[in-house]
Amino acid sequence: MTKPDLKALIRSFNDATQYWVNILNSKEINKVTPSKIEKPLDELLKLIKLIKAHTTKVGIIFKPETLQKQEQTAYNTLESLSESLVFTVSVLSQLNNDKNNSNIYYQEILDQNRLLIESNVDLSTELMHIYEDKTDEGRLVSIGKIWSNCDSIISLLENGALSLLTNKIKLSISLIDDGFDEFSEWAKNPEEVDDTFGFSDEEDDENEDEESLSEEDLNKLIEYSGKWVKKIELVKLLIASFKKSLPKSTTNSQIDDIYDLQKNITILIDKFIVELMLNRCSSKEIDTITNDISKNSITLAKLAESIHNDKKSTWYSTWIIKYD
Repeated sequence: MTKPDLKALIRSFNDATQYWVNILNSKEINKVTPSKIEKPLDELLKLIKLIKAHTTKVGIIFKPETLQKQEQTAYNTLESLSESLVFTVSVLSQLNNDKNNSNIYYQEILDQNRLLIESNVDLSTELMHIYEDKTDEGRLVSIGKIWSNCDSIISLLENGALSLLTNKIKLSISLIDDGFDEFSEWAKNPEEVDDTFGFSDEEDDENEDEESLSEEDLNKLIEYSGKWVKKIELVKLLIASFKKSLPKSTTNSQIDDIYDLQKNITILIDKFIVELMLNRCSSKEIDTITNDISKNSITLAKLAESIHNDKKSTWYSTWIIKYD
């Protein structure tokens, strides 16, 4: 190895990692030649563990005082890291072509690997700085980021798609809770105009008297709001049931369907609460939203009913009856 070789390798490492980040950001992973491995997810797990180990060695060998004495070792170590990343991207490309994978699971794998490669771009910049300066000030901040990225991917791969779905569902429930508690209180007395969402302005304040509801309209709104408080509580129970109840036999396509349905329901509930609290009356738009909430929720319950072959299936049948 000649003296400029290590510098050239660092530059090549920077170019390659930046190219892969661009590929992943543009969702053009199909431009990368896919690997042909029998079990790509198992291979990806091995590669990520290998990348973490190589990164640890890079952190040790690229200390300025060590680098000056062991440039050949530094070259070999960085080359090994680079090769592992090449194989990783080719496995990601193979997974992209595998239609049997859960879409949300693959997208999460892709997103987390993009973050990993972005951290390696930062690493390449730091390595060049250390190589050119060779001072005791050299610090590899990105090493810690890469370790964290690797740990997240390892956890994702070891726990699988069902665990990812559970985490997504927990987030959805949290998002529903953010607006639902306030909506439940408001539903008891919607005559109290509370600018929860910051829609009011000075003109609204001046016309506040004109916006007062008649006793008949107020009673209708209280009844309507109360009805939907109960329905949303049932929907929350439905979505929450997926946190623990899904059998391991649940297919990847079913996982994607569950994710899409509960995500749509969460968005629709948020829209419904905002619209009703803002307008304080039903409307064609609100009717459309509530119809979509009901349609998606019943579809989700029926999907769960078909997935289970035990008494849990009866729970979903009962839920549908209660909701209707």
